[in-house]
Order: sequence, then C-alpha cells, then structure tokens
Amino acid sequence: MEIVRKQKTLHHAVSMIGGFMAGYTIFNHLDIMANAQTGNLVKLVLSACSGNLESIGFMVLLFFVYCAANAFYVVCRRYSRLSMKIISLMITAASIPLVGLLCFSGNAYLSVLPIVFAMPVQWNAFKTAGGNSSSTIFSSNNVRQAVIQLTNYIMDRDAKSARNARFYWATLLFFHIGVAASCLISLYFSSQSIWFCYIFIILAAVAYYRYESEKIKTFSDY
Repeated sequence: MEIVRKQKTLHHAVSMIGGFMAGYTIFNHLDIMANAQTGNLVKLVLSACSGNLESIGFMVLLFFVYCAANAFYVVCRRYSRLSMKIISLMITAASIPLVGLLCFSGNAYLSVLPIVFAMPVQWNAFKTAGGNSSSTIFSSNNVRQAVIQLTNYIMDRDAKSARNARFYWATLLFFHIGVAASCLISLYFSSQSIWFCYIFIILAAVAYYRYESEKIKTFSDY
C-alpha cells in the first residue's frame, strides 16, 4: 500500500536525523553518545570506580535528562492534541539553537543536553513503521532484525521476511547517511555543524506531510 510506503519513507527520513545527532555528538563532544544511555551508564560506573566526581555528576545529569524526556513523552501523548511526531520534530528543531549556543560554554556535557532530551522523544514518536519496531536513534536492534529477517528469507524464501529485511537494512543505511553527513560537515564547521541538521528536519517534515496526506486520502475513500 502507498500509505505504508510513505510511512517507511518518513521513518527513514527521521533516521537520518538520529544518525546526524549521533555522529555530531560523538565527533564533537568527547565521544558522548547522546542518543542512547548504554555507553553513558558504562562511563558512569567507570567514573565512579576511578573517583572522577566531575564526570560522575555530568553522567548522572545526562541520565536524568534522558529519563525526563521519556516521562515528557508519556505525559504529552496523553494530554496534547498534536501528533507526537510533529511534537518530536518541533523539539528537535528547538534543540539546535540551544546546542549552538551552549557550545560557546566550552562544556561538552552541557552542550549535548538538548539532544539528550530530543532523541528519546523521537525514538518514542517514531518507534514503528510498516508493522516493524525500529529505532531511529541507534542501531543495535535494527542490526539484529536485519540479520534475522535476511536469514529467514534465505532459509525459507519468505516474501514477508524479504520486505522486513529491506526495511531494516534501509533504516541502517539512512541512519548512517546522517552519521556521515554530520562527520563531514563537522570537519569544516566543528560544533556549529549542528545547524545543518535543519536540512534533515525539513526532509522529515516533508515526508510527514506526504504521509499524513496519504492517510487522509486513504481513509476518505472508505
């Protein structure tokens, strides 16, 4: 169906935002992965073991901001009349000037806080597409699913597994297009390369408009 195709296109467009933010924070801000907490929690424990109090404080701060973003999503989804997809894109758009300004502080941890808040909201708002659960902000589960679905297809020649495999591999591709873009742009603009993320937000906004238009067209036919 056309509506499913456009939903997947939206998902892949948003994945480029996630990839851009991941590449940007790792490249420009002390290898911090603002999109996820696994590495940051490992760093928290390592900092505790080494007695680095400053690092402990900042890692705890990142953790609570990430938690607050998930709580925000739950509350906002219940009480807001706006689509959470739109709210997510708005929050990501608003985070960019905040990051740009905070970069002048010279503190890598403070600079990424807006991204730490925006990315879990995006994850929750765009967590499925075409019946597939998929993250747009990191790749672990996407790699797992891509390999599983491809293996199922090779073993069983199942058409559904082939479609699912294409979706997950495409998600990985678009995510890492975003990563590559952020790294290449950062070579010339360093931490202020964050402003170029607006390009991917605009692309996602266009994909969202096309998806919603297709939904209206599809359901108006019934």
